[in-house]
Amino acid sequence: MPTHVYQPQRNPPRWGDRLMVHPLDSTAAFIALLFGAFVALSLLVPEFIPSKSMDKMPWPVVVLVSGFLGTGGAVAVTGLNWWGDNVSTGWALERFGWLLASGGFITYALSVSWHYPESLFAWVIPLALGVGSALRALSILLIERGVRRKLAETEGVTNE
Repeated sequence: MPTHVYQPQRNPPRWGDRLMVHPLDSTAAFIALLFGAFVALSLLVPEFIPSKSMDKMPWPVVVLVSGFLGTGGAVAVTGLNWWGDNVSTGWALERFGWLLASGGFITYALSVSWHYPESLFAWVIPLALGVGSALRALSILLIERGVRRKLAETEGVTNE
């Protein structure tokens, strides 16, 4: 696997260091948070329409998309920048955030593809973000399992 990733010099790393280690994850989480905020704002200010296809959706679905995207983005960012000593908590938060964001992005993509199927960029990009979010959640699960397995092997060797 490639080892050419940014290595922070500070311990513990600062927020900017974490951003440099996870630039795309941080960006996707921020996009989810921003989209969720825009959709929530559209519920409060009816004149604000961030997406024509969302304007055609029933308000309960809009609330669902807003909640999944906004909450998912916020929780993923929190997990990405977890400051506590228990790294498992950070992984769990980030994984849950990506699952929520994935649901929001995919629901939004389905809405756009239903109302504007010929507008490929408008629904393929959120669909890709949704699939990427789900893959990141799976990746975190596999990372955690690998770390736990390696830790168990190491503890087994040192305890013998």
